[in-house]
Amino acid sequence: MRSFVSGWLWACLLWVLGGACVSNTEGALVEFDVAAIGDEASKTFDSPLGYRVHLEKAHIFIGALYLNQSAPGNYTLETSCILPGIYSAEVRGGLRVDALSEKRQAFPLKGRGTTEPSRAGEIWLSSGDIHAPHDSTLVLEVKGEASKEGRTWPFEAQLSIGENRAEPPSNPALPGSNPICKQRIISPIPVELELKNQGLLLLKVVPSAWFSHVDFSKFPEENAPPYLFKDKAAAQPDNALYAGMRAHSGPYFFSFEERSTETHTTEIFEEEK
Repeated sequence: MRSFVSGWLWACLLWVLGGACVSNTEGALVEFDVAAIGDEASKTFDSPLGYRVHLEKAHIFIGALYLNQSAPGNYTLETSCILPGIYSAEVRGGLRVDALSEKRQAFPLKGRGTTEPSRAGEIWLSSGDIHAPHDSTLVLEVKGEASKEGRTWPFEAQLSIGENRAEPPSNPALPGSNPICKQRIISPIPVELELKNQGLLLLKVVPSAWFSHVDFSKFPEENAPPYLFKDKAAAQPDNALYAGMRAHSGPYFFSFEERSTETHTTEIFEEEK
């Protein structure tokens, strides 16, 4: 347990430097496995705008996960990149998730946290410093085809979050009011769970939800097939896919599975083979 306590102290130091902090408060300190799964039903689906969509590829890069003890209703639009309240869990080590596969995909590092109830989750879409202006990491890669009323739109997208997503401050007197870290953090994701030692934190990704508001008919005519989503703010499809990827309700779901202390990490991922 000594190594975990030192890790918690390191996380608290990161809070001071602009990162996050997991507090032990009144709960016991725990360590657990972490995995992500996709949604096979998203391979073919009907979007709310009436498109039949077939996905061949849907990958998302997740740099880190955090859980917080404060309920989502306590947050406001003015919330900074670091949420108010007490962080109850931290998962580091990046993972590129195949969001069309329901096979458990393990994060490279174990998660650490407390047994205090968690009420909100965060997904960090960054491979390094969440505050750095530049990051060329492809956080989203999708390929597929949409159809509606006899017309088809084969499409591809490769999205990143760097200088291409920087937003100017709404008030010149507040030059730091729109930091790039806000673009890279998906939060608050509603959560209702309590962590236990040696359990499994599971993140489910539903890629069909990314396309809920994408109107493929709005692709500019000069964007010949395959239709390429631009990696910046542009036409309606480009903006809607980017917003869908960052939506805190719909695409992402956290759950936790308790395990006996005798269960080994390999057994957690071998049991479904």
